[in-house]
Amino acid sequence: MKTLWDDEYTDYQDLYTRPSYTPYKSVGGWKSKYGGAGWSKSSWSSFSFTLDSDNNDDLFVKDPVNYLTPTSTEIKKKCRARKQDSLDMIKELARVCYFKMIDDKEYIAEAFVNEDQQDDVQKGKKQLFDSIYDQYIPGFTPLEQAISIYLKLQKQTEDGSSEQSDDVDLEKGLEFDRALYADPNINEQLELNELSKDRKMEIMNHLSLVGQFGGEFKVEKEIDEKIVANSDQHKKMIMRNYDQVAMIDIYQRMLPNFDIKLLTKDLTISAPVDRKEQKQKIIILLDFSGSMDDYEKQIWVNAILIDRFKYVMQGEAEVFFSYFVHDPEQLDFQHIKDRADVINFWQTFSNQPNGGTTEVGQMVERVASDIALGRLCNLDIDLSEEKPEILVINDGQDDINTDKFPYKVNAVTLMEYNDDLKNLCLATSGKLVNITEEERVFTYSTEAGEQEIKK
Repeated sequence: MKTLWDDEYTDYQDLYTRPSYTPYKSVGGWKSKYGGAGWSKSSWSSFSFTLDSDNNDDLFVKDPVNYLTPTSTEIKKKCRARKQDSLDMIKELARVCYFKMIDDKEYIAEAFVNEDQQDDVQKGKKQLFDSIYDQYIPGFTPLEQAISIYLKLQKQTEDGSSEQSDDVDLEKGLEFDRALYADPNINEQLELNELSKDRKMEIMNHLSLVGQFGGEFKVEKEIDEKIVANSDQHKKMIMRNYDQVAMIDIYQRMLPNFDIKLLTKDLTISAPVDRKEQKQKIIILLDFSGSMDDYEKQIWVNAILIDRFKYVMQGEAEVFFSYFVHDPEQLDFQHIKDRADVINFWQTFSNQPNGGTTEVGQMVERVASDIALGRLCNLDIDLSEEKPEILVINDGQDDINTDKFPYKVNAVTLMEYNDDLKNLCLATSGKLVNITEEERVFTYSTEAGEQEIKK
């Protein structure tokens, strides 16, 4: 007889392709997968082993004739809900989203149709479910839409952190950022990675937060434009001097007040220009140690990378990406400069880190020294003029082993705060973002100090 583990978790090894980069075990030993405190409530081992109950007889929403209600196992693969009440709620939401797709508003199960016999919870559900018909709900399937609603409704504690009880607030509003959820660059990337596909709506939910703190690491394409004697490119602009008379559009010469406009230089010219666009360069160093082998950490990793690669796909940035552990000689950068590179990246990216201890300071120092020499480890590329910012993504359990970064460094720490890393980032005018286990997000900068980003 198969165990629950056999049913749900044996396919993890087949889901993800390991990269060629495989860090060897360091002398200092391996970092714990569960952090310094031993057990982590977000670690891969924290799944509930309560047997699923797929008895749907008591659901408030009736069983659609042509739609198969998702099972508890299917739901658990796509979000963190574990309590039976939460699983049933998602099933009901999926059914309602299906009824919305077929424009059928008669969704209540026969046993609950009489409103006088509905309790307060059922009345709250009806009010919520009715509202679903009148607004945009992200997701391409009823289950995806149900999970997006469930994540939006999750209760918050008084201090703003997400409760781990899976409870939902039926009175919360369902306002979704349509531009974010419908972004083709984001949705394309979500389909390129197995973890992202399975946890699509959780990653989308994170992306709204990542987009906010991503603004702390602004991406801007520099455009250098100057007037030249001859060029295939022309730009409309206001006349600056009388030498540009020949560039005036002919129709303006027919204006009755042409002489006055000429004297005041109030005319439009079509000037030949030399236009150069300089994409922003971003160096990303991702912690590949054993402690990063954690489902919730990897969901955040994917969300952050998708947010950065969005700018690559829009032609505004280039990314230089490498995993890292303790040995700077094993830095192996991929240059991701366009849509094709993003697609290729996700074909080999691993969500199963297996390295040893990490040395952030040594990694940053090696990158900085290589850039000064006109190269970047395995890449023959000169970034010495631009000195792109470094973004370190780790879990906060890292040894820093330096008292000074050579130039600007930003960092995102997952689940654990690292004060030494924060101080070093701020000393270079960089910033640190800390994401807690409760999905609270704090930013640290010299300008604004500590701030919390609210959902």
